[in-house]
Amino acid sequence: MRFLPLFVVWTLVIPLKLWSQSVLTLSVDNDLYFNSDYYYSSGLFVSYSQEKQIDSSLSTRSFSQWKLGQLIYTPRKRYATDMAELDYPFSGYLFIRHQKEKVVPSQRGLRYGMEIGVSGAASLAQPVQNAYHDWVLQLRRLSWTAEMPQQLHLGVDVNYFKSVPLTKQLALIPDGRAVLSSYKTMGAARLGLLIGSTAQMPFDFNPLLYAQKGWGIYIGWQQQYFLHDFPLEGGLFTKNEKFTLPSNQARTIGEFGVVLHNETWRLQGVYFSTSKDTPGQKRNRHRYLNISISRFF
Repeated sequence: MRFLPLFVVWTLVIPLKLWSQSVLTLSVDNDLYFNSDYYYSSGLFVSYSQEKQIDSSLSTRSFSQWKLGQLIYTPRKRYATDMAELDYPFSGYLFIRHQKEKVVPSQRGLRYGMEIGVSGAASLAQPVQNAYHDWVLQLRRLSWTAEMPQQLHLGVDVNYFKSVPLTKQLALIPDGRAVLSSYKTMGAARLGLLIGSTAQMPFDFNPLLYAQKGWGIYIGWQQQYFLHDFPLEGGLFTKNEKFTLPSNQARTIGEFGVVLHNETWRLQGVYFSTSKDTPGQKRNRHRYLNISISRFF
């Protein structure tokens, strides 16, 4: 836990501030909507955000967000006990992240954050997924053969976007991001097209930007480049993994999303189509759906 003091300094050793509106969001990633249950199998996230109370004469909006999340990865043959049959390692990750965002509406935005997480048994991925298979799907338990080991992870990330309005309800959003972490280290460039009354903001920036009646449609494409991917390759400095695979450094993601919102609620759905994470995957692309619901206060 030697990284914990750094995280406390980042989040708590700051001057007291006044905050105005807040939002609570539940977000779920899953591939079961497409009759699949493998690779990036599921993600569950709960986040709480607040907007800093600032002078109305200033155009910049500032936000602070806490997010608790769990990621689960499984191979296509999820009941296999022979490692020779696996095309993806079993892996789980439980994390807490603190992010800060500064946005000039309809122009540009910057987000940066710090994260602490744990992989392996402490991530609770195995009991959570097996409980879901038992109680909801009524399927037998997954084998969790050669699960990625338990390890503490620390990371930082930064994300910058700029809005390029084409019409009042149409905008291009170039977007760049980078993550430096013992869990995943990568960079990504994204170009999105936004249509609707919320046209000037990427879907994954703060929900408080949408605390008004409106709608939006999003189409995007990401090009990613990975330097390290723990769920596939294991640790940078430790070599206690039972099973690892090579990582595809260059990856792509196609996105299509829809959002509806008013002053109280926000409902969003985003479809993702991802390229192979590792060369041995049996399927060329993997699809999953994100559904998020937010309540404004």
